[in-house]
Amino acid sequence: MYTAPKNVDLFVKHGIYTKEEIEARAEIHIENYSTVICIEARTMTDMIRRQILPAVSAFAGDLCSRAGTKKDLGACCQYEVSTACQIGSLTDALMAASDKLETDLSAIPADAAEAMRYSHDVLIPDMDTARRAADQLETLTSSDRWPFPTYSDLLFRSTVFGPGAGIAAASPGRLPVAG
Repeated sequence: MYTAPKNVDLFVKHGIYTKEEIEARAEIHIENYSTVICIEARTMTDMIRRQILPAVSAFAGDLCSRAGTKKDLGACCQYEVSTACQIGSLTDALMAASDKLETDLSAIPADAAEAMRYSHDVLIPDMDTARRAADQLETLTSSDRWPFPTYSDLLFRSTVFGPGAGIAAASPGRLPVAG
């Protein structure tokens, strides 16, 4: 960190900053870090609760309905049953991760340096746990039911952002046209 004594001495010696200016800049960066992590964590819990969980729950419900219909007809339904069970387990894991993240968000220390360490040591691992479950759910959920563009949508489909969007638009032999 640039508030280490040797760094402070260097800045002060060369007239770049005063000691007070360095401490003020450090405080601003520390507060900014915690603020950004908290905004991202709250956004994540909102996306999970309002978009991902309802979408995957509805998709799992459809799989269960199809499995029941197929079973009544004597048809195989292993895909539907297996996928619905996997989605159910991952949905529970995502819900638990979101609950933990929300609980941990409510316990952020008031001191800026403590909040920074807490964000790094507690919130980011919580977010990683939720992200892993959500990423697995994305691979199991039909792309037309997933509430966000998939990675391949972002990279290769022009329907996400309109004609000419994505990497496919800049493929060899096809130059982007300024509009």
